[in-house]
Amino acid sequence: MRSVKDRRHQRNNPVHRHADRAPLETDDNDEVAHWFETTLGTALGEVTAESVTRLVPPGYFRTGFQAGFTPVNLLQRAESPFFQSLTRPIDCAITGASGLICRPEQLPFAARSIDLLALPFVLDFSLEPHAVLREAHSVLAPEGCLVICGFNRWSLWGLRRLLRLGVRRAPWSGSFLTLSQVQDWTRLLGLELVSAASVFYRPPIGQAKLLQRTAFLEAAGDRWWPALSGAYVIVVRKRAFGHSALLEPVRSSRRRTQKPLVSALPRQVAKERLRVLRG
Repeated sequence: MRSVKDRRHQRNNPVHRHADRAPLETDDNDEVAHWFETTLGTALGEVTAESVTRLVPPGYFRTGFQAGFTPVNLLQRAESPFFQSLTRPIDCAITGASGLICRPEQLPFAARSIDLLALPFVLDFSLEPHAVLREAHSVLAPEGCLVICGFNRWSLWGLRRLLRLGVRRAPWSGSFLTLSQVQDWTRLLGLELVSAASVFYRPPIGQAKLLQRTAFLEAAGDRWWPALSGAYVIVVRKRAFGHSALLEPVRSSRRRTQKPLVSALPRQVAKERLRVLRG
């Protein structure tokens, strides 16, 4: 049983080390990180970062965490940002930021301790995207924001992925989820949609000159064919308990007894992280 003082200390120091967790497999992660350093990957990362800056609502985000290995900073509004690292804490793509060795499915944070959480192109390369979202929901603080970036399956990027023969390398080795899939999953977790945008309408070409010449497609695509963008950005918010539809009392005409609080939380959180405090 934890006291109120312990809970405050946990909130102020959200990072928790877990020595019993398995080491990371860095081969695939290295491949993804290296691709985002190419001409095409850099261009996609810059456009994505600009969209996130515009879509994240104004507010105070004390603690932020960015999973994945996209070398862009999506936590510019967070006072204390943390980033996922490949091999060691100092190996972080963002200069001067804190790097943490962890898995997106097992984040080393206390429950409800992260105010701004970013998943740039993480679900596309995860073997358990549902587990990633459940973990993100558990560590996200009430009224905190979750940023999800991903590749659009119904685009020229998705077509190139389907036509790719032989062994697929990053980014074509990703699953390329649809926007409707991700929105349905976040809705099932009780996350409220704040904003969304389609980004990067240029074809997947790696030559810098061709990318510059086709830059006009960004404005044209956003106006005429937004559903065919190469990627998307979604910003959702975790509603406070008092405003969550999942936790509203059941009407007496339907059911006399109110559902327990833990029924609306992920099973892992309800079993391992929920603590009852007694005065």
